[in-house]
Amino acid sequence: MTDQVLNALKLVLLALIYLFFARVLWAVWSEVRTPVATTGKLPGTRGKTKKRGGASVFVIVEPRQHRGASFTLSNSLTLGRVADNDIALDDDTFMSSHHARIELRPEGVWVVDLDSTNGTFVNGQRVTGDRSLRKGDRLQVGSTVLEMRS
Repeated sequence: MTDQVLNALKLVLLALIYLFFARVLWAVWSEVRTPVATTGKLPGTRGKTKKRGGASVFVIVEPRQHRGASFTLSNSLTLGRVADNDIALDDDTFMSSHHARIELRPEGVWVVDLDSTNGTFVNGQRVTGDRSLRKGDRLQVGSTVLEMRS
């Protein structure tokens, strides 16, 4: 082979390497950027989505296909797989039919596990009985994670 062909092949290889690294960086960036809360709601949910006054808002951060969906707590929100829940996620196989309830009480926001099979977790700790929630807490029901934003 001539030197010109070898130099051309070197440049093509270098361009392919740069494209590969650009694609890797794009994939990492899209995976770690903060989700943007939406005002829409998931299909099959009955939860209010507009924020009113000091109402607490819960935003789904996991799984990725539901990331950003937000729900406003007016009195209580139920979470589960079946459609009669306020937040119904029928594609989460680790969530019970009626998994947990988030309640607004005079002393604040509380989560109650409804005897779910896989348990309810707040910031990685299993909920036994009732547990209070604060802004920034992460609530895990099944494989779905919600964050309390306000």
